[in-house]
Amino acid sequence: MSQKDNKVFYVVAIIIASLGIYFQNAYMILVLLVFSMGSWFMRDYKIKLELKDAKQALHTKRKEADGLVEDASSKLTQLIDAIPSPLVYINQRGDFEVINVYFKQMIEVMPDNVYDVSIDSPLRQIMLDAFLNEKQFIRQFSYHGQDFQVHSIPIINDNRYTGCMLIFQDVTRVTEGEKMQKRFIADASHELRTPIASIKGMAEILNRPGFNDPETLKEFLEQIEKETGRLDLIVKDLLLQSRLKANKVYLEKSVFNLRQFFDGLVYERRQELHQANIKVKINCPSDITVFADQFRLSQVYLNLINNSINYAKNGTIEIDCSKKRDEVTISFSDDGKGIKKELLPHIFDRFYRGESDRNREQGGSGLGLAISKSIIEAHNGSLEVDSIYGKGTTFITKLTQI
Repeated sequence: MSQKDNKVFYVVAIIIASLGIYFQNAYMILVLLVFSMGSWFMRDYKIKLELKDAKQALHTKRKEADGLVEDASSKLTQLIDAIPSPLVYINQRGDFEVINVYFKQMIEVMPDNVYDVSIDSPLRQIMLDAFLNEKQFIRQFSYHGQDFQVHSIPIINDNRYTGCMLIFQDVTRVTEGEKMQKRFIADASHELRTPIASIKGMAEILNRPGFNDPETLKEFLEQIEKETGRLDLIVKDLLLQSRLKANKVYLEKSVFNLRQFFDGLVYERRQELHQANIKVKINCPSDITVFADQFRLSQVYLNLINNSINYAKNGTIEIDCSKKRDEVTISFSDDGKGIKKELLPHIFDRFYRGESDRNREQGGSGLGLAISKSIIEAHNGSLEVDSIYGKGTTFITKLTQI
């Protein structure tokens, strides 16, 4: 009841009471009593209604607040789970207070705190270091064949340490790329050093005072020419490989007939194939065409033919072509000595030579298969290899024609 209502009630009550006393009328006094009781009852009822409305409003606001908190918590959980790296927040007691799905997948078990011995020792140790040292750090960490860069972030609240957050960023591809780059630089340096050392040695001999051996001079000059040609080939192939990887090679695509394409390549290498006593079978329907860069594709298959000439003498090359919807498949097989199973994953690596007989005497830059794969991938295709050691090797090319 408002203050205004109270004043009206008191004024009315005083008037009625005064009249009852003045006239000494019991009826008026009774009316006053009934009026007073009714007024007090109505006042109490109104107050209860107001309290009920206030409680209902408070309950509604609390429900809305709980809904907002629940919605914010759900969004925060979704946000944490969307972070594509394992993440964990360890509170000041060492408990795992916040984790995301990637951390669950990495840790495999679900312990309560950082001290739990069920956690793998390397992972447990790095989390303990972050939790106990209370300092920020970035550290490399290998776990289950993956390389991680671990970011440890201490959480400080009112100048008081309240725990730490760790983020495990997967850098496996980066470290693999660095390893490959270092290996490539080492291999390239070795490949270039060999002909350079050979040329340098022969030049020193030829420049000796009093050197007068026409036969040796002729032999050395021929060898120097061979080694400089090899150097030139290595440099050109390195540049081509680099440009292909960077998508900086323009492909002059056109539609051409595959049967005629392979007939032309075999004719071009007919003399070398005859000398190696290699027969070629082309199983390619005459109506199959392909949309590709004919020159670059010829580089791929001339390289494969050259490899067969070197490693499949007295054997057979078989080329099979097929087309299904928008994809052309080319299978290039020989029945040579084949490739060992453990060497297959590395066969497209630059300068990779898995066997002692695959040496520099065979010629080439050591980049042929790496370049071949890059050319096919530049066509949005794929080049795969399958081999049984002692029986032969098959290279399968798939070219999408969209």
